[in-house]
Amino acid sequence: MNFKNVTSQIDTNEFEEIKNFILNNGDKMTYRNIDSNNPHYKFENCDAFLNSDIGQKNINNDQKISDFNELTIRDWNSDIKYYHLIIIRKGSLKEHKSWVKKGMEEDQIYLVDVYDEGLQLMKNNLTDYLKQIKKEITAINTLSKK
Repeated sequence: MNFKNVTSQIDTNEFEEIKNFILNNGDKMTYRNIDSNNPHYKFENCDAFLNSDIGQKNINNDQKISDFNELTIRDWNSDIKYYHLIIIRKGSLKEHKSWVKKGMEEDQIYLVDVYDEGLQLMKNNLTDYLKQIKKEITAINTLSKK
């Protein structure tokens, strides 16, 4: 499985902001066979899902059991349907969190090419998804402060 550091496109604070936004404003939706009840939010250009940091040990994605270290962006209208982003938090390497691979470092975000779509193309496309997600989160947060 190939992965690429994308911390320059989305840093750990931005990842956590997106995660918290989905948890506070989203719903639950199952989108894969590995687990169920994934925290979900429908953005204008994609769906975003969170996945548990301990994988199937938290098959229902209960945030009382574990945190979320994977953000999956899904776009049914694109040739590449899934973009998997992994945050490696401090301590994640020692705790053997789900999706952590040899060569990943703490305090970094990685794009994982699960389906061998081509990391460089995925990385280039990721910019548009992240730009729209950040734009919508900022707009909604601004409205809620008024």
